[in-house]
Amino acid sequence: MHTANIIIIKLKKIILPSFFCLFVLFMIIFSKSNLASSKSGLILWANSIVPSLLPFFVATELLSHTFIVPLLGKLLNGFMRPLFNVPGEGAFPLIMGIISGYPTGAKIVSDFYKNGVLSKQEAERLIAFTNNSGPLFIVGTVRSKYVW
Repeated sequence: MHTANIIIIKLKKIILPSFFCLFVLFMIIFSKSNLASSKSGLILWANSIVPSLLPFFVATELLSHTFIVPLLGKLLNGFMRPLFNVPGEGAFPLIMGIISGYPTGAKIVSDFYKNGVLSKQEAERLIAFTNNSGPLFIVGTVRSKYVW
């Protein structure tokens, strides 16, 4: 048993660096296409992704500092507690995650955990439902890429 662990450790020390060296070598060999693809990806990000997400980031941050979160907590506690076993305040990241998509819902859950609104177990449970690709994000990204 001990010999098998030593062999696995030696393989990890050999295989992982070999893959990284091969990756760097391929990046050097195919540098022309890598640069063109990187430029294309950055242009896509700047022209499609950022404009689709920025309004949701701003709206979420503004709403989180209003009375909406405690109000949703009171109104939806009877729904959220039995269904997801989280407090009613968890409805805000759930709603915003469904509407806007994966980075927003996850960020709200993270903020709620840091501020003590959610426990670690509640945050882990809620992140499974808020970390998804929202329909408005998909429509906004596709629309900005192919319609304009």
